[in-house]
Amino acid sequence: MQLNPRQLEAFRTVMLTGSMTTAAELMKISQPAVSRLIRDLEEAIAIRLFRREGNRLLPGAEAQRLFREVDRLYVGMEHIERVAQDLKTVRTGTLRIGSLTSLGLDFLSEGISRFTQSRPEVFVSLDVRPTLGVLELASANQIDVGYIGFIGADYPGVNITQERSLPAVCVLPRKHALARSSVVTLADLNGERLISLGKNSPLRMRLDLALEAAGVTCQRPIETTFAHSACSLVARGLGVAISDPFTAAYFRHPEVVTRPLSPELPFTFSTILPAHQPRPKTVDDFVSIMNTLFDEVKKSGAEAWFPTSEGTRSHKE
Repeated sequence: MQLNPRQLEAFRTVMLTGSMTTAAELMKISQPAVSRLIRDLEEAIAIRLFRREGNRLLPGAEAQRLFREVDRLYVGMEHIERVAQDLKTVRTGTLRIGSLTSLGLDFLSEGISRFTQSRPEVFVSLDVRPTLGVLELASANQIDVGYIGFIGADYPGVNITQERSLPAVCVLPRKHALARSSVVTLADLNGERLISLGKNSPLRMRLDLALEAAGVTCQRPIETTFAHSACSLVARGLGVAISDPFTAAYFRHPEVVTRPLSPELPFTFSTILPAHQPRPKTVDDFVSIMNTLFDEVKKSGAEAWFPTSEGTRSHKE
């Protein structure tokens, strides 16, 4: 016995509508064609499926049982079609992101927000940790895309796909004398109390080399591995700090101001992907969104993307 899919479609449509005429309209064929498909199905399985009472078409017990199986098949097919469409439009799946702290504080949230607007069914996870931790996640294929600070060498199992830089900024107490300047030079920092980032920070290393080359000596009363903590210490009048622009822009405090630093010190960050792994379209789409954001922030400045002290986002669409 070989069943024809068109016969099963006609049977299911008749069962759902209770009418061969309506079934014919939905299937866009004639009513006699529907009757013929039902009759062929009954002959194929040697069972009478329907009986008529006046103008009513009544399914028998065998038809009810067959309908449950046929409907289960069609529901499964419809689900497969939805999944295929979801894959095509990238509305399902997962996106695992790893990020260093400066980007993970808030900037990546803007990228995720843009991404999920057109893909609300995609599950997104964001793991914020130091650069080395993000590299370890990517190497172990535990994230799909990562954002890290500068590293001077390749890392096994990881591909660096793009490197970008934005200038670091000087973070000052609002009442500090240098806050009256539009730009802070390295020479201006001579003798200042400098709240330092940890010795393993690439930005700290670049700053130390620049200060040494300029013959500038600073007091170093406090050191912290977290740029946000450095900004918080500045807010309490304990010194000045050189910070990446993302953390400085996110840290809005009435007692703190930021100024450009001259000459510029680059804060460098990179996009990374697990090596030798297939890359879903979700990853390419998210990376594209983030690249657009990076281009916008390079043009308008990092402060445009973070909440103001009143709690609203200062960026104007």
